[in-house]
Amino acid sequence: MEIECHLHCYNIPMLRYFLIEDRDGLDRLLDKLRHAGSVAVDLESDNFHRYRERICLLQFSDGREAFLVDALKTDIEPLACIFTDSIVEKVFHDVDYDGRMILTHLGVRPYPVFDTMVAARFLGRERLGLSDLLLDYLGVELDKSLQRADWSRRPLSKKMLEYAALDVLHLVDLKKRMERELAALGRLSWAREEFDRLVEDLAPLAARGFDYTRVKGWKNLDPRRLAVLQRLGEWREERARGLDIPPFRLLSSEKLLMLAEECPTSMEAMVKSGILSRKQLERFGKEVLEVITRCVEEGREELPVEKRERPVRDLKAEKVMRCLKTVRERAAEALGLDPGFLLPNSQMREIARSGAGDLAELERSGILRSWQLEAMGQGIARCINARGRA
Repeated sequence: MEIECHLHCYNIPMLRYFLIEDRDGLDRLLDKLRHAGSVAVDLESDNFHRYRERICLLQFSDGREAFLVDALKTDIEPLACIFTDSIVEKVFHDVDYDGRMILTHLGVRPYPVFDTMVAARFLGRERLGLSDLLLDYLGVELDKSLQRADWSRRPLSKKMLEYAALDVLHLVDLKKRMERELAALGRLSWAREEFDRLVEDLAPLAARGFDYTRVKGWKNLDPRRLAVLQRLGEWREERARGLDIPPFRLLSSEKLLMLAEECPTSMEAMVKSGILSRKQLERFGKEVLEVITRCVEEGREELPVEKRERPVRDLKAEKVMRCLKTVRERAAEALGLDPGFLLPNSQMREIARSGAGDLAELERSGILRSWQLEAMGQGIARCINARGRA
């Protein structure tokens, strides 16, 4: 079934979108998308509301109409063929998350793609959000108040449907304008290389689990308190899974760290610490206390923490790093690009440690993309040569 709706977007004329909830509507959509040169894509998930996030809504647009596929009522597997159709360009704003969701749930990587957020970085724009770009390029204002809405609830409200439609209705037009601007600057091939790399590097969403090293501040804990932090994280994971909610909605990682630091072993100490709210104390205060006291009583004082030996200073590599930073800053200023985007620190460290003797050898290593070599190749070559003379 398709429900045709109309909406008005500020200074944009009346536009149409369709809600697709069955296979017949999906088949008609597939036929339409196969004949579109560029198709805007977006999706809405329930990652702020469920333990295991799902695709709840998939949005498409050919630049004239929007099509909203209810993924909780319709089998979206047939859409995989569109994502892999080499003739149909898929336009995303930040393909990283949406691409990983598509790969996880449909088993395919979208290709070819045009990413308007990455394009904005190649154009040297400071504001990268979709709402900022649409306002700057097209004068279209987006209401982003529903970004964290629960998209698994049914029925979807008219406001939610309009919000979802507007997220894709103007993407194709935005892409065309940015494409022309990139071409005028001679950077379109740079952007397309980066789009391809992003898709190639996509990986399925990792299974949920708790790792204390992902909690900011864990390095300040001693081994005993690290053990408490890990146990608390494991408890939170199990409890959140049973409630089907994201772990952070049960108890923040910041509070887990505070509990591990304080290590209260009585309810009186727990209350006095003020870490848990009254509601949290009532809901699971006793469980948290039990986790901490059991960990302490068992004498599990240490976690197997990898001991890293202090690296020996590589003076030649340090010299190359200093040279690369200078090259990067000068190139970024000349091109009007963010230095961290032009050449991230991680890549500079790889170059410095690679031991490459010349630019050709560095190119074969695959550390740098072709567009980076084109933008900074001569400067990088000087840095490599400087190492050889050190």
